[in-house]
Amino acid sequence: MATATQPDLPDEMLEEIFLRLATAADLARASTACSSFRGVITDHSFLRRFRTLHPPPLLGIISSASFLPAQPPHLSAAAGRTLANADFSCSFLPSRERWERHDFRDGRALMAGVPEGSSVSINDYDSRFLDMDFAVCDPLHRRYVLLPAIPDDLTALVDQPDILDVGRFLSPSDEDVEEYTSFTVLCLVECRTKLILFVFSSGVGQWQAITFDGWGALIAGSVYCQLCYRYCVCGCFCWPIPEMNKVLLFDTRNMEFSSVDLPPGPRTRRLVFVEAAEGRLGMFTLPDDGSDFPHVLRYAVLRNDGDGPNQWHLEATISVPVGSHYKAMGVAGGYLLLQVIPEGFYSIPRPERPDLDCFTVNVHTLELDWFCGIRHTILLPDLYAGFPPSLSLPAI
Repeated sequence: MATATQPDLPDEMLEEIFLRLATAADLARASTACSSFRGVITDHSFLRRFRTLHPPPLLGIISSASFLPAQPPHLSAAAGRTLANADFSCSFLPSRERWERHDFRDGRALMAGVPEGSSVSINDYDSRFLDMDFAVCDPLHRRYVLLPAIPDDLTALVDQPDILDVGRFLSPSDEDVEEYTSFTVLCLVECRTKLILFVFSSGVGQWQAITFDGWGALIAGSVYCQLCYRYCVCGCFCWPIPEMNKVLLFDTRNMEFSSVDLPPGPRTRRLVFVEAAEGRLGMFTLPDDGSDFPHVLRYAVLRNDGDGPNQWHLEATISVPVGSHYKAMGVAGGYLLLQVIPEGFYSIPRPERPDLDCFTVNVHTLELDWFCGIRHTILLPDLYAGFPPSLSLPAI
């Protein structure tokens, strides 16, 4: 007697089953079972749904020379190992020696380079110059797109001697946009009296300029307010300005600047902004030997209780071991990554220094987990949060 075969499940039912898998690593394993599973899992619309329910996890640290993956027993260790062969240096760019990485987000690297034919090396070039070239790269698929230069009629809005700093970075991907390969590049120019943002959208294919008219009033009375640290939260970029007890915000959805107050108390730059529950703005204050809470990680959320403006509410405090300095390495994949530097570390001869521990803080559960150990400190590294290569579509 012939054996009855079980009918294949329709793709719609398979999608609902796969959406209930806990992690991207589980999804990657399911995609290797058969071609029909892989066809469903690698479909763009399905991956968008999965990404909404399961934000891509933090998989590793991108340093200037290498990729440092999560290490066991961290949950991201297996997925992090799959990125060992990714070309995060973007060596496939033409004339690679004239480029340097300025940002990494959503699987894309933003590179800025000295103008073609320049006799000045990238290490000696003044990054405040607005004539630098731009390239957006996909390290996993070894692709790149060269952007047109910011046109002269826009750069003329800025007097070069007045420029204090220039920040170049990528806007977060818009999950509502069907075209996954679209991207937006931002170039923020901080001057003594004004703030100008140059915006390039791959969909439009040209640069535009946005001026923040309230910049002068925001920093009035301050000698110098440099926008040192940038965080991306709920589609908004955040820059703490502790000198003025403010946070500068830029909403990438309506392309508008605004500001909110920092909580009262001692002014510190040891602040990290994250996405709290219900899309609210959350803030970690790192331990500081000069503060009233030298060994406590404090977490507050900006909320409105229906009476007056938004207020910061202390949600939790996390005690950390005494005798170490805690450095924020960044926020990605729903985690704050901290590096722990023991007291006296820099007095130890370099060859004898121990590995430095890095811990993740889950921004929703506030749980701490060991992430990896590294041999040295890294100044403002980029973090990689995403799917394993087998589930990653081309980003450009």
